[in-house]
Amino acid sequence: MFYPISTDIRFSELEYKKYACHLTLDKVGNHGQKRLKAAKILFVGAGGLAASSIIYLASCGVGCLGIIDNDKVCYSNLHRQILYSYKDVGKLKVDVVRYKIKEINPQCYVNTYSLILNTENSGDIIKNYDIVIDTTDNFKSRYVISRSCYLYHKIHIYGAVKSFEGHISVFNYKGGPLYSDLYPQNLKLINKDCERFGVLGILTGIIGILQAIESIKIILGTGNILSGYLLVYNILDGSCKKSKICTKKTKNFIPYSFSNNWLSFNSINHNDLSLMIKSSNVILIDVRQAEEFIKYHVSKSINIPLKNIRFRKTIHFISVYCINKNIVIYCYDSLRSYIASRILYKNHINHYIFNI
Repeated sequence: MFYPISTDIRFSELEYKKYACHLTLDKVGNHGQKRLKAAKILFVGAGGLAASSIIYLASCGVGCLGIIDNDKVCYSNLHRQILYSYKDVGKLKVDVVRYKIKEINPQCYVNTYSLILNTENSGDIIKNYDIVIDTTDNFKSRYVISRSCYLYHKIHIYGAVKSFEGHISVFNYKGGPLYSDLYPQNLKLINKDCERFGVLGILTGIIGILQAIESIKIILGTGNILSGYLLVYNILDGSCKKSKICTKKTKNFIPYSFSNNWLSFNSINHNDLSLMIKSSNVILIDVRQAEEFIKYHVSKSINIPLKNIRFRKTIHFISVYCINKNIVIYCYDSLRSYIASRILYKNHINHYIFNI
């Protein structure tokens, strides 16, 4: 179950009529429809992939949709971006999308952002949503999405098209692979946009709908999620191939705001940690998600996910429970442990960092 059942969610008489077919399904029902209404989904890009996905997610009762795009509608968009028509040419896409969503579902709350997503603004936007649907057409934006989703524990649903072939996968789901596991940044990939290399318009609709389907399954907590696999769909022969994505043990994210001095001043190595453990005067805090912690963790460590570290009650717990102890923060990548370290440092809690 992705969402708890909220007692605050209510349906109008009209909504009961509208979603009658959902309410009769065993795997949806009243509780599932409430989860859909509580869901917050962000689209990065308002092009061909987003068009079909937005239409169906708004129609099925998702309660909040966010759309990031700074482009205007042009004639070359119209063969695949079915949210737009001739009368929309020259208008900002986000303005048109807001109007269309409200036509489809007046109860859906819509946030629009007429900007380009980057490392400076991504966190402030992405942290407010549950799922990020990546409908961009460039590698730079995808890496920004991947990094921010990882930092803020958000699910990243990836889609891409070229010519007659489409790709889809789900990243950062319960400790699963990231986009950078599929396409490491050191490959220095070159962007190939639809206008230059072409795409059959209907293909974008198919892949966009598949992205919407994955988000609905995640919200409802049902079905097999495309985490750890890349689905490749070829429209010419109707084939669907699933390839396994291998997760890298260490994530190579570099926190932009950390200096070299910060990265080294309180780090310890295996020998230092072994001595601390022998003295029985150490508290090991694993800052990964619970699903990752269960798979493998250092013996006698406790799990406090990064997203919970900043809470006042967590800081109080660490301050009281770990008094007169050597606190060691650890993770299987440097970024989360350094972020946790910064939080503890700001709250005047002495500690060390151990990177496995």
